[in-house]
Amino acid sequence: MAFYETKPANTARHVLHAVLGAVLIALVMFAPPASANIGTVSATRNRPARDIALDNPESLAAFFDAIVPGTIEAHSLPGVTLAVVKDGEPIFAKGYGHADLERRIPVDPETTLFDVGSIAKLFTFTAVMQLVEQGRLDLHADVNRYLTHFQIPATFPEPVTAAHLLTHTGGFDEWDLGAAARTPEAVLPVCEYLAQRLPPRVRPPGQLIAYSNHGTALAGCLVEEITGSPFADAVDTQIFTPLEMTRSTFLWPADLMADMAVGYRLDNGMLHPMDRYYRHFGPAGELKTTATDITRFMIAHLQAGVLADARILDPETAQRMHRQQFTHHPRLTGFTYGFFEDEINGRRALVHGGDTNPIFSSLLVLLPEEQVGFFVAHNTAEYAFRDALVRAFMDRYFPDPTPFTPLQPVADHADRAGRFTGRYAPTFMTRETSLEKLLTLFAQFRITADPEGVLTLHEPPQLAGDEPTRWVEVEPEVFQRLDRDDLLIFFAHNAWATSLYPAAAFVRRTWVDGPTFHLALLGICTLLFVSALATWFWRRHRATLGWHQQLLPATAALGLLFIIGVAVMLQALAFDAIYGLPLWAQGLLGLPVLVAVLTILALAGTVRAWKTGEGSCISRVHDSLIVLGTLAFLWQVLYWNLTILHLL
Repeated sequence: MAFYETKPANTARHVLHAVLGAVLIALVMFAPPASANIGTVSATRNRPARDIALDNPESLAAFFDAIVPGTIEAHSLPGVTLAVVKDGEPIFAKGYGHADLERRIPVDPETTLFDVGSIAKLFTFTAVMQLVEQGRLDLHADVNRYLTHFQIPATFPEPVTAAHLLTHTGGFDEWDLGAAARTPEAVLPVCEYLAQRLPPRVRPPGQLIAYSNHGTALAGCLVEEITGSPFADAVDTQIFTPLEMTRSTFLWPADLMADMAVGYRLDNGMLHPMDRYYRHFGPAGELKTTATDITRFMIAHLQAGVLADARILDPETAQRMHRQQFTHHPRLTGFTYGFFEDEINGRRALVHGGDTNPIFSSLLVLLPEEQVGFFVAHNTAEYAFRDALVRAFMDRYFPDPTPFTPLQPVADHADRAGRFTGRYAPTFMTRETSLEKLLTLFAQFRITADPEGVLTLHEPPQLAGDEPTRWVEVEPEVFQRLDRDDLLIFFAHNAWATSLYPAAAFVRRTWVDGPTFHLALLGICTLLFVSALATWFWRRHRATLGWHQQLLPATAALGLLFIIGVAVMLQALAFDAIYGLPLWAQGLLGLPVLVAVLTILALAGTVRAWKTGEGSCISRVHDSLIVLGTLAFLWQVLYWNLTILHLL
């Protein structure tokens, strides 16, 4: 079973912070989904109708009171809000801990607002489905038909549709650099922001799941374009008002923000209050709400769009939204129009998490067949708590009706295992066209094989929670985890997908993309730069230097300055990169342009020295190595998009 954000989205920020702490000379900006353990959907399980009745609120309160206070203390959480609904009624809502530690304000499920991050996407996609229901939006039409502020370039023959956006298969790159503002007043309208900063398409649409904040923001822009209203106003009119969600907003009204929980960052066991940031892609993650408000949204979805006398979707539209619309393989869970599919203890679940790293985390789980909904949020990004709480709830009230039974391996699995080994990059960490590309270097998953043909999946340190998982091939290209019924399946496009991470596919990377190669190459270039400076100091009083030999130490000095400068930039900016790069950092990224100019001149001078026999053979060989090292360094800089050109 699994519980997760995405993201990335917002997860990439979480990953970057770990990268910055672990790698000093790594390069560039900020994160995926919290780790997930998702089971495959199975229609053949025997499911008891009800395991333990949820009708008694006192019993439910006793259950949570017995486990939540101690658990939040163990996880160093400041405060938690949670709610449970069943059969169209809210049956439990409670707050634990504090919304504000300094002022000792307790969490109130009715009044305390939490930033629920990407749960906002469910409201955006519900608003899109309302337009589909009204005949104002064709899910399978080119979205350019509806856009007036900008047009999506025809990078691939296939157009991007709203259906692609709702299943995170639009094929867009993703980035977080410059995606937020420090004040609400500085936040750009979503269509205006996307006109300036929509990431380019990096794969054909409808091919692979790649969790996308900007794709969701584009769906929100469609809502604006079609309704003629700002996105926040449209959602308020179409969803909040009919559901009487009076304490929910995509904006920042003073009366509601006075009851907003303070977000905290957990660092070495200590909680530090953090300033809020305000995302330009609001439809993907700017919802603030309370536990009791969110119960009304859960009930409406569980009841096919209806809450009391209010209807936000017709039954046919709600059912369409809840059906699986994309999966990488029929044996795996996938996406509906907006929800992640999951299987929890043998029951189909519709889930979505939300993370505002590093200060808020939330999770919403719907069990349509059981007519049950569960919501939890807390004001620091500690994913393990929300996962453990939902797991405890499900094990108590909906235990797994069938034991795990391992499948038999295919006969030749040991002979075939080697073909699957290698490094793979998750599409939720796609950063191909921006300065954030280096995230793919330190967020790669490795698959190794032992002599018995068992694969071991090694998660990157930033994401890994448990020990590496082990898998055996039970059908051609279908692997089962040795200790659970999770699946990992290889498919076309040289990729695999797994029920552990439903927000992505994992695409094979070559040795050229691996950290060993790039760190080794960077080390060699650094040594050559130091050698160039040392040789220049030694030569300058002993021989007459050619003009190209005067350029080599200058080129080396600029290269070393850039390497050190990028390391300092990463440490200095860290999280602040979400606001964009300051001028000094932009100037730093201009250094490779100057290095390139000097390298071309030094190369010309070195070629001339070989032709004329100028200097000793040893000096010419050394100069040639410096030039080659500088060219390799420039290739690395371009490969990881670390130039001012990638900010233009």
